[in-house]
Amino acid sequence: MKTIKEARKNIALLWRSPTSMTDTYRPMKFLLQTPVNEGLLLYNVVTSEMVLADGVEMDFFNGSAVKYSKDMDELIARHYLVPDGFDENKSVQQLRALLKKLEPPRSTRGFTILPTTECNARCFYCFESDHPRCTMTEQVAADTVAYIADKCKGEPVDITWFGGEPLVGAKRIAQICEGLRKRDIKYTSSIVSNAYLFDEKLIQIAKDDWHVSLVQITLDGTEKVYNETKAYVQPKDNPYQHVLKNIDQLLDHGIAVNIRLNVTPKNTADLSKLIDELDARFGGRKGFSGYAHAVYEDVGFDPLSYDNDMREWVDTQISELEAKLHEKKMLSSNVKMPKLSMIHCMSDNDSTRLIYPDGKIGKCENKSSRDGIGDIYQDISDKTNEAQYKATVNIPGCNDCPLFPNCVNLEVCPETGKCSKIKLKWKVDQYTTIMKDQYQKYLHNITETYSEETGQPECES
Repeated sequence: MKTIKEARKNIALLWRSPTSMTDTYRPMKFLLQTPVNEGLLLYNVVTSEMVLADGVEMDFFNGSAVKYSKDMDELIARHYLVPDGFDENKSVQQLRALLKKLEPPRSTRGFTILPTTECNARCFYCFESDHPRCTMTEQVAADTVAYIADKCKGEPVDITWFGGEPLVGAKRIAQICEGLRKRDIKYTSSIVSNAYLFDEKLIQIAKDDWHVSLVQITLDGTEKVYNETKAYVQPKDNPYQHVLKNIDQLLDHGIAVNIRLNVTPKNTADLSKLIDELDARFGGRKGFSGYAHAVYEDVGFDPLSYDNDMREWVDTQISELEAKLHEKKMLSSNVKMPKLSMIHCMSDNDSTRLIYPDGKIGKCENKSSRDGIGDIYQDISDKTNEAQYKATVNIPGCNDCPLFPNCVNLEVCPETGKCSKIKLKWKVDQYTTIMKDQYQKYLHNITETYSEETGQPECES
């Protein structure tokens, strides 16, 4: 067995090999495997270790339990093989709980701020359609700066500007950023925006004063579909063309643009055409990328609803759209190998805060301030509501999934329990591709490293 990627040290130390309960062993459930010419690549989702099994070792991974032999010892010690009666789900949950207890307290350094819940568009699927509409006052913005300063303890902070359409509240963004600079608090930011209200002057301000490095922009289709879906309030020109122009200018100013293709059962063919249009205009541009995501169910003033067949069909379309983005070299490069996760998102992350325009604090950007857990004056005052955002739920169908350790199924999350077989296969295919790429890099390093006897220098690692 050859080690291709080392295990995470803290997990390797804490996760002890199970005591033998039987003389038969089977593959641990939370493994990804893919064959290569030299053997079988195995990735342990719990420890993040990857190894190459070869020779007789490969025979242990045909899915069935086999009798113990000495050839298994190292595979057992490193959790690739487990006793036939071992409960790895329970073991992973215990390991996660232990790691959380050992994690030192951290200052709050991540802030999602809604300067406004007002918006210049009227998307039919908007999950905020029934949220209270308001824009942050000058006083609340000043108090927000004081709150951030108190929570970050002098450490740099990362801000995501959200809405509504955050650019409707551009004055409050400017005020908060100026307040942070006056307090010598270093910050970086990103913004989730439809990008219609940008112009060249505001883009320059976003880069220089707001320290924006990334803008996420939702596109729903080509020109006709996009304009009908966004339904902008009193647009002054062609919104689709205006937004594409702004994307050009953002990239010109060195600000990365990540396009979210919002997928519904009706627009998948049009989104494929959109990818062609984006490739023709932005293909090869530094900082330009995109991904596809299904529109949430049961939200907005014309809500969508998927049965199991429709969900699988939509997931199939998403995988095909992302395959096309990958082919065009525009797919977001944020796909990382799965690992044992401690948190799901900002909801159960104690080092993040969501600040609404009225100064209330929340834990999920998909919820309104009515579901807040406190405010910037008292911080977290509703511990019961906070606990609800961290509550997990057991999804029986997930227990045998190889990606189980990577998932924290929050009860409040609209996506919990909605992972189809198509979506799982598509994820696993992505991960096994990465495994093969990492293995090729390993082989390249081995090939390029020569012994001193050859008289040739070793390459730097």
